[in-house]
Amino acid sequence: MRYFIVQGKIKNQDKMNDSIMKEHMAYSQKAMDNGLILMSGLKSDISGGVFIMKAESIEKVEIYLSNEPLKVNDIQDYSILEFSPHYFNQSPNEWFNK
Repeated sequence: MRYFIVQGKIKNQDKMNDSIMKEHMAYSQKAMDNGLILMSGLKSDISGGVFIMKAESIEKVEIYLSNEPLKVNDIQDYSILEFSPHYFNQSPNEWFNK
């Protein structure tokens, strides 16, 4: 398996609406439920989002992103950084809740 940090950058906020945001949230949740996304969140300056993904290839990530509602509606662009995790916290829930 390969691991990726994906950063979204909003390029056209004016196109955003509740319907597209709901599509985006449902699409992201489905990917989490299927194990593609570990976590996601909004950047603190609200200029886009960040998420951590695992996939067999970068092509799988690119396919996911090509169908992402914010990308499809020309609201957000994405950059992908592949990384190799060596160390990790055994209990992420506790780590985030402290």
